[in-house]
Amino acid sequence: MDFKTPPRVLPLLEQLEQFYTSEVQPREEALRHRLTNRDHYLDTDGHIHPEVQQARREIMRASGQAGLYSLHLPVHVGGGGLSRTEMFFVEEKVYQYGVGLNPAILSWTDGATPRVLFCTDQQREQFVDPLVRGEKTSFNAVTEPNAGSNFFGFTTQAVKKGDHWVLNGHKAYITNAFEADIANVFAVTDPGQGRKSFSYFQFETKAHLVRGYRTGELYQTMFDDGLTGELFCEDLVLPDDALIGGRGQGFDIAMTAINWTRMRRAGMCSGWGKHLVDKTLERARSRTVGGKPLGNKQGIQWMVADMYVDWAQARALSLACLSEIDDHMDYAGPWWKTPQPKEQIRNISMIKLANDEAFYRIADRALQIHGGAGVLKNTEVNKLFQIARNLRIPGGADEV
Repeated sequence: MDFKTPPRVLPLLEQLEQFYTSEVQPREEALRHRLTNRDHYLDTDGHIHPEVQQARREIMRASGQAGLYSLHLPVHVGGGGLSRTEMFFVEEKVYQYGVGLNPAILSWTDGATPRVLFCTDQQREQFVDPLVRGEKTSFNAVTEPNAGSNFFGFTTQAVKKGDHWVLNGHKAYITNAFEADIANVFAVTDPGQGRKSFSYFQFETKAHLVRGYRTGELYQTMFDDGLTGELFCEDLVLPDDALIGGRGQGFDIAMTAINWTRMRRAGMCSGWGKHLVDKTLERARSRTVGGKPLGNKQGIQWMVADMYVDWAQARALSLACLSEIDDHMDYAGPWWKTPQPKEQIRNISMIKLANDEAFYRIADRALQIHGGAGVLKNTEVNKLFQIARNLRIPGGADEV
């Protein structure tokens, strides 16, 4: 296998470097007091501070205008048409910058996910194009208070009445629940029909446009993201054209998006993992113990070596799996179709499991070597440790 950066990606990496320097770094410097202090990162109600939210939105839009935000999507919906192997190097580059505003450069679960590929031409102007360009954000309302990875435990229902649908249900642990412009809601439409039991609905979240929809409690996660919460559909009436895809296609749409988040773990965890290795090496060289660098201690050297091996092993496995996945995907055609062959499911699942657990071990050792400084809540090492622990649950818990 050739693990070198694909030729088509090389100019994109240079463009990303320039974009980070010109668009992201100045905003990070201007908001340093908020990004490095969790008490200032959130507003008095616990939501992301409006200044941080505005900066993230500005970066998304600028990235969309630069053609970077949706490189993962096919060209026919306005994306860059990159393969998953090519996207690995793009995502790795973006996340190597750390945990400031840089993640906003690329679409994530609050942006243009593969769900847009199931939208109709009539839905493109209102929903697809603004997401692909980074002009609007969305949320993916799947999880409920009593059901997560097990889809067949969901109770949110949509009932067809004439030419419209009536939705009722309670969704929980939803990322971007309070800021999203566009809602994507997963509901049971045909109980007892297996994978055909579910459908997806989308609508704009503005209160003056939607009756029967409201947000609920803000959940404070372990890393104070200020984004996670619950929402309610109470006799929410939606037209038939609010469906994403067709009736009974919800399971396939959900798994397409989930498979994407699992494959995306590769570049994300590699970028963040390498960032932590570099920061830990810097710490081991600059911290003195008994008049000598901390890194002179063999026990510390072993820990750093283990971090590097974890990073290198997960990276190599990811590229091997992504190469095999790309061999069986037609990125110019309907690559998002499900169900995937068993060997594809195995590769996608391996990427998530290997990266989640390797990155957690890297983050744990990084925090340990940073000692008291690593325990402090407002340090980047501590934030990445919390993120690493969180990643083992969403996108399907690692045990699943």
